[in-house]
Amino acid sequence: SIDQERTFVLLAHLFPLIIWPWKRKASPAVDAHGKEALNMGITLMILMFPLGFISGLLGSLFVASIVSIISSLVSFATLMLVVIAAVKAQQGWLLRYPLNFRLIK
Repeated sequence: SIDQERTFVLLAHLFPLIIWPWKRKASPAVDAHGKEALNMGITLMILMFPLGFISGLLGSLFVASIVSIISSLVSFATLMLVVIAAVKAQQGWLLRYPLNFRLIK
């Protein structure tokens, strides 16, 4: 049913590693939303891991503080985008995350 599909596209933004592999073949909408959410997670990991690693190597309290603030802001913005995408998904829209590396096609 359409209500069930909208529930799964919402869940695909919240739990893409579970929902996308499970339901991608059953629904083109879940496939599209799951890919977008997974690509966002991959993009975030690609950007945040080196940032944290470099700040750890530098060891300066000032640099660590700046990196911590930037990481917090990026994490909060990502959380807001995921919530907005999930709500829009349930309404039938596909939100394209900005600055997303679309590695999974």
